[in-house]
Amino acid sequence: MADRSKAGTQYEPFVWEVERGKIRELTDAIGDKNVLYRNREAAREAGYKDVPAPPTFATLPFSWNKIINKVAKDLNMNYAKMLHGGESYEYLSEIYPGDVLTGTLKILSVEEKSGKAGAMDIVKFVIEYKNQQDELVLKATTMAVERK
Repeated sequence: MADRSKAGTQYEPFVWEVERGKIRELTDAIGDKNVLYRNREAAREAGYKDVPAPPTFATLPFSWNKIINKVAKDLNMNYAKMLHGGESYEYLSEIYPGDVLTGTLKILSVEEKSGKAGAMDIVKFVIEYKNQQDELVLKATTMAVERK
């Protein structure tokens, strides 16, 4: 059972430098052939200053920094029984190669629900990302589900 007392917990910030190669790897992995994410000149012609990060880019710093492992451990959740329950992104500014993002994760809620497959714990958290100018550029809200 997830530790409900952890709702409101905020974690130490983590840092991620945005790399052009990682943008390309992500778009290759998801099959997105949009030239804006692959070609600097095409992106500039479209009004961007460089190749922008694609909409689901926030999964990279979150996953590569492995903060979900720390969150699961702190919540006393069984990582092997966890499922991705959904995600939403609010981009407040473009993110480009060379940007240095600092992410801060906060647990918003921890709830127990019942469904057709039985009881489950649902954890909702948000990661706010600031760039190297300390500007808030992205809010990523995620829901993790632990089957019981």
